[in-house]
Amino acid sequence: MIRSIRICQSPALGAKVLECKSCGHKKKIYLSCGNSQCPLCQHHKRNLWQAKVSQKMLNVPYTHTVFTIPHELHKLARLNKRIIYGITMRAAWLCVKTVCKDPENVGGLPGMITVLHTFGSDLKQHIHTHALITFGGIDHSGKWVWPKRKKKIAPFRQMCKEYRKAFIKLLKKEIANGKIKPVDNLEQILIDVDKKRWNVRNGRPTMDTTIIERYLARYINRVAITRSRLKYIAHQDKLKSTVQITYKDYRNQKDGELAPKAIKSIDPLIAINQFMLHVLPPYLQKSRHYGLHAYQTWKKYKDNIPKSIKRNTDTVKNLFAIIKALLGIEPIQCENCGHTEFDMSIVSSDPTWIFNFITLPRLRAPPYQSKKSVILS
Repeated sequence: MIRSIRICQSPALGAKVLECKSCGHKKKIYLSCGNSQCPLCQHHKRNLWQAKVSQKMLNVPYTHTVFTIPHELHKLARLNKRIIYGITMRAAWLCVKTVCKDPENVGGLPGMITVLHTFGSDLKQHIHTHALITFGGIDHSGKWVWPKRKKKIAPFRQMCKEYRKAFIKLLKKEIANGKIKPVDNLEQILIDVDKKRWNVRNGRPTMDTTIIERYLARYINRVAITRSRLKYIAHQDKLKSTVQITYKDYRNQKDGELAPKAIKSIDPLIAINQFMLHVLPPYLQKSRHYGLHAYQTWKKYKDNIPKSIKRNTDTVKNLFAIIKALLGIEPIQCENCGHTEFDMSIVSSDPTWIFNFITLPRLRAPPYQSKKSVILS
């Protein structure tokens, strides 16, 4: 992961040179590493994810709900990333499924798309799940039913209670199976968090989900922070060098206003550690589909869903947009004269480029040990 970021969009991976046929101006475009958690690249993959999600969504209002686990569980999460992250998303679905099954709320099975976040704007650990939930669902007879309330699926207190109940139940099951690496006072921590009200933030239903889709897609193929929010302040004394992080200060946010920007200065090694804290375990699916948005469930109920609430996917339009993005067919103009015709040449990768900035120690091989000395010992 660190190596991929070091060489991303650098001579170590090579480049393409575009030379304008009109004025001869040259532009060098360095190649990207392609790592799924690199903060610099993966733009096309994010667009693909958003297009895929848009096609699956129904023509009904959606609520944007955020499920957050208490900070008392963060240390446990650091030791059991895969299990705790999985429980965070599964408990969110069990909560939504339970409250929607209640006839006083919805009385049907909804659809839900989740995206896992493990970070806050300032890179601190903040484990939460963003969920897009259909404002309604399919009942036992296969008919579409709407929620009993106009602005929410279920009461706030009920959502918080069910999420806490589902999470703790799943966590205790994993503990009983011996799959959890325990922390000190784990039993007391579970007692304490069971008494707290967990934070479940309900958004109002909306038909325009494009902004939410873009927000979630932003973090599908990227980790925590972009390069534009990071600034390295070098100093002659390397021990005094710092990294500045620009973040949104939600604590000082006023009602009806955007969160103000703030700057945090930290040691470079601490910045690297905070960044690496949010690298997910290999093959962990940070985006999951539940209910009507799960493939098997959709296959079962799709014939019962009215055509009026099925979204027009514009398959051909999306397909051509994706192909154009992947092949780079979007017209590129010369920075000097605006001409659109170029000659392209390839610059080979330079594997030694990184060593201009990073010096590795000369590691010696272990001493040779003959078979005779092994037998004698």
